[in-house]
Amino acid sequence: MGRDKKKHVSQRDIASRMNFLFQASNLMAAGNQAKLAAYYGKLCRNVGTKATMHMAPALKRFLCRRCSLPLIPGVNTELQVAGAPKEATAPDAPSSGEAETKKKRNRRQRKKPKSKNSGNAQASEVQVDESTERISLFLECSLCSGRRTFSANSQRDCWLEQPQSVVQVVSFAEEID
Repeated sequence: MGRDKKKHVSQRDIASRMNFLFQASNLMAAGNQAKLAAYYGKLCRNVGTKATMHMAPALKRFLCRRCSLPLIPGVNTELQVAGAPKEATAPDAPSSGEAETKKKRNRRQRKKPKSKNSGNAQASEVQVDESTERISLFLECSLCSGRRTFSANSQRDCWLEQPQSVVQVVSFAEEID
């Protein structure tokens, strides 16, 4: 019993140290001291790794994977938005008359069952491709030129925005005197 309590106290100390280092890293990044900010970010990661404590996914996304610099768009990071071009042609047909120069990856493709209306199936696939446009956000670190890519799909909602995620709604009624 005493051992578990001791472990929780030490984990709390480690979490507060990681929090301090993360905040210091953000402060230095906002103050245009990139190398010091990256150093504090790396220390934050190392403290968590040594104590075998996991960082929150939001904090991991906020730090550069290569140099641990906090990625703040407009301050020390270049933000680019790119959307995949819509294609109205069949997926197998090349978009232009030129031969493709990129080497295709050998990925295992799932075979689709053949339906009776094969002509209508291709038309519906093209419509699905047009409606689901992939939008990507690219963050490029100014210190190490590392790039992070985030998919921003308008079809998918964040879990917290879905109605299934709401457990209980609490409303405070104001008393009128």
